[in-house]
Amino acid sequence: MADKNRKKSTSAKEDIINRVYILYAIFIIAGLAIAARLIWIQVADKNVEKHIKVMERNITNTEIDPAHRGAILTRNGEPLAMSSLRHEPIVDFASEGMLKEYKKDKKIDPDRVPRELKQLAQQMAHHFNKADAQIYGYKYRSMEEYYDFFMSKFKAKKGNRAVRIFPRPVVLDEWNMMRRDFPIINHSLGKVYKDEEVEVRMRPHEDLALQLIGECRGERSKTPSYEVTRTKDDSTYTEIIYKDTIVRRTTGLEKIYDSLLAGVNGQYIEQRIAHGFWARKEDPRNRKPEDGHDVVTTIDGNLQRMATECLRKQLEKECGSFGVAMVMEVETGNMLCMVNLSSGRQRGHNYQENINHAMRTRMTPGSTFKLASAMALLEIGGATVNTKVSVPDAEEKVGKRTIRDTHTMRDEEGTQITNPTLVEGFAHSSNIFFSRAVYERFKNDPSVYTTFLNSLMLNSHIGLEEFGAKRGLVPSPKSDTWKVNGGPEWVFPQMPYGYVVEIPPIQTLTLYNGVANGGKMMAPRFVDRIEKGGITVERMPHETLLEHMCSEQTIDGLFTCLKAAAVPDRMGRRFGNLPVNIGCKTGTAQLWGSFPTNSPLDSLNFIEGFGPDKHEYYLGSLVAIMPIEKPKYTIMVAIAKEKTDEHPTYYGGRVAGDVVCDIIEFLHTNDLTLHPRVEDSGKGYRPTTIKDGKASSVARITESLCNMNYAEGLDSEWCSAFVNESGSTTVQSLNIASGRVPNVQGMGLVDALFLLEQQGLEVTHSGVGRVTKQSIPHGSKITDKRRKIHLTLSI
Repeated sequence: MADKNRKKSTSAKEDIINRVYILYAIFIIAGLAIAARLIWIQVADKNVEKHIKVMERNITNTEIDPAHRGAILTRNGEPLAMSSLRHEPIVDFASEGMLKEYKKDKKIDPDRVPRELKQLAQQMAHHFNKADAQIYGYKYRSMEEYYDFFMSKFKAKKGNRAVRIFPRPVVLDEWNMMRRDFPIINHSLGKVYKDEEVEVRMRPHEDLALQLIGECRGERSKTPSYEVTRTKDDSTYTEIIYKDTIVRRTTGLEKIYDSLLAGVNGQYIEQRIAHGFWARKEDPRNRKPEDGHDVVTTIDGNLQRMATECLRKQLEKECGSFGVAMVMEVETGNMLCMVNLSSGRQRGHNYQENINHAMRTRMTPGSTFKLASAMALLEIGGATVNTKVSVPDAEEKVGKRTIRDTHTMRDEEGTQITNPTLVEGFAHSSNIFFSRAVYERFKNDPSVYTTFLNSLMLNSHIGLEEFGAKRGLVPSPKSDTWKVNGGPEWVFPQMPYGYVVEIPPIQTLTLYNGVANGGKMMAPRFVDRIEKGGITVERMPHETLLEHMCSEQTIDGLFTCLKAAAVPDRMGRRFGNLPVNIGCKTGTAQLWGSFPTNSPLDSLNFIEGFGPDKHEYYLGSLVAIMPIEKPKYTIMVAIAKEKTDEHPTYYGGRVAGDVVCDIIEFLHTNDLTLHPRVEDSGKGYRPTTIKDGKASSVARITESLCNMNYAEGLDSEWCSAFVNESGSTTVQSLNIASGRVPNVQGMGLVDALFLLEQQGLEVTHSGVGRVTKQSIPHGSKITDKRRKIHLTLSI
C-alpha cells in the first residue's frame, strides 16, 4: 500500500511539473511572438509610420508663424506699399456654448441660438453691403443667405463646422465694433470663435507708381493636407484636414526684393483643444519670425502725385491711349518719378497704372532721336555746329526715299533758311537736314553709324532686365529689317530722324541724361537703400553705363543745339514764362504697329490698319534738361494717341509740353538749390518806426523783437513809440479822454478800430499799413453830428 501511495504521489507531482512546463512554454512562445511582432512593427510594417503621423497630427501640429513683410517707401519715408494686420474670426458652430443653448430643456430658451444667428446675419448683410462688396471684390450675401449658411453649419452632424464667416478680413476699428455690437461675436454664447490675424498688402496711395512697386497679392488656397477617419453616432466618416497656405504673386520691386521684404518665417507647435481650435504650446522647436526689411526708393512722393495728375488731365484732354512721365536726377541717375498711365476700356477715361510703357513698350521715338544723330555727326562725322546742309524745300529725296518736313525753316525776320547749320536744323527739327547729313557721310558704310548708336547702349539693356524691360532695337545693315524694307537706300535715310529704330522711353531719357551729365551715362536707379527698423542695412550703388559717351567738344555742341531748340516762339507761350532756362527737344512719330492697350477701340483700329485713309496714331514726346547752365534734372513726357477730328493735335510740343512745364515749375518751387541765395550782411536790423498801440504789445516788440530798451513806468494802457537817429526808442503815454476823439495816427487798424468804436464812433477806412490821417482831429468833442470818422492808412 505504501508503494502504491508513493507512486500516486509521484505521479501527481510530475503532472503539476509538466503543467508548469507547459505554461512556461506558452509564456515563452507568447513572449517570442510579441517580440517578433514588435520587431515586425518597428522594421517591416509600412502602415505604422502613417498611423503615427495621423495620431501626431490629430493631437499636435506644426504651423508657420509668418514674418511681417517690409514696406516700400519713398525717398522721404512715405509708404508706397505696406502690410497691415486684419482680423478674421473662425466660428465653431459645434462649440459647447452653442450646443448647450440648443438643448430642449425647459430652463433654457431653445430659440436663442437661431435668434442670435438671425441677428448676426442681419448685421453682417448690413455691414458687408453691396457697395463694400464692389470695392473689395467679393460676392455679396443677403441676410437670408447668411442665415441659411449659419444654420446649415450649426445643424451639420458631420464635417468641419469651424468656418470663416466674414467675406473679407476687417481692420482693427471694424473688429472692435463687431466684438462689441455683433451677437455671438460679442461672446453672448461664450467663447465660440478664434480670432485669426491676417496680413494684407496695401498701397495707401492706390495705384501711385504701381508699375514700379509691383503687386503682391496674398491668396489663401485650401490645400488638403491629410485625412482622418472618425466615428460618431455609430457611423464612420472621413474628415479632410485643410491647411491654409499663402500664395504670393509678385511683380516690380515686390518681386525683385521679395526675399528681403518677406523676411524669415518662424514656426510653432500647436495642440488641439477643440474641434477646429488649436492652441500654441511651449516647445523647443518653436522659432520666432524675422520681419522683412524696408526698401527705400528714389521716388519723390509729391512729384509722383503731381506728375500723375497732370499727365492724367492731359490724356483725358487729348483722348490719349497711354502716357509716360519721368524725371531723372542728372548726376546720380536717381529716378524721382515714373508714371505709366493707360486708358481704360473706354478710351479717354479711367486712366490707370496697369502697363509699364516706360520700360516694356518699344516704339518709334521720332525727332528726340536726332540728339543721337547729332552726336554721331559731331563725334565721328566730322561735322561742327556750324556745318551746313542744303534744304531748299520742305520735301527732298535722299537716297531712294522722299523725306518731308512739316514746315519750311525761317529765321526771325521770316526769311526762308535754305542752308541751315546743324544748330538750326536741330532747333527747327528738320528731317531733311539730318537725313541728308547722315546719309551723305555714312552711305558708303552705314555700319559705322549704327555701330556708334550701339555704343550709346541704344541696342542694349541698361540694367532693368529684372523689371522686364525691353532693349532698344537699332537695325544693322545686315539685319532683316534692312533687307525687307528695300535695302540701305530706302531704310538708312529714315534712321537719323528716329524712324525704323524702336526704343523704350526710359532709354531715350537715359541718353539725354547722359548728355546733361557731361557725357557720363548713369543707369536708372530706383532703390536708394535697404533699412531694418529705421537703420540702413545696405545702400544701393550708383551704376555707370558709360564713362564717356563722347568728347567734351561734342557735348558742348549738343548743349548749343538743346538751347537753340528751347526757343519759346517755337515751343509755346508757357515755355517763355518758365522760372529757369532749359534745353529740350520735341519728338513726333507716326506709329505703324500695335502697342499694349486695354481699349477695345485701339485693338479694333490695329486690326483695321494704319494710314492716312484709316487710323493715324502718333507718339508725341518732349525731353527737357533743367537748368541748362548746370543741369540737375532730366524730364521726359510721351503721349500716344490717335489723330481724330475731335482731337487733331499730335505734335510733341503741344501734346506733352504742358505736362513738362508743370513738372519744371514744381521742381523749381520745391528745390531750394535752384533759387539764388540771400547772403547775410552780418549787420543787425533795427526798425526805423514802431506802430503806436497798447503799451504791453509795444513793450514786447521793443524788448524782444527789436532788441531795444523800453522805458518803464507808463501811466497809461496806450502809448506811442518813436525811434530816434541813434536807434533808441522813446515811449510816451497816450491819454484817452472820454467823449473826445483819441489820437490813433501811427497805430495799426486793429488798435485804432478798438479805441474809436469804444468811444461810439462809426469808422470807415481805406489803404493798408498804419493810420496816417484821421478825418476828425484828435481831441475833438464827440457829438451826435460827429459820429462818423474815416481813417487813411499807408505803408
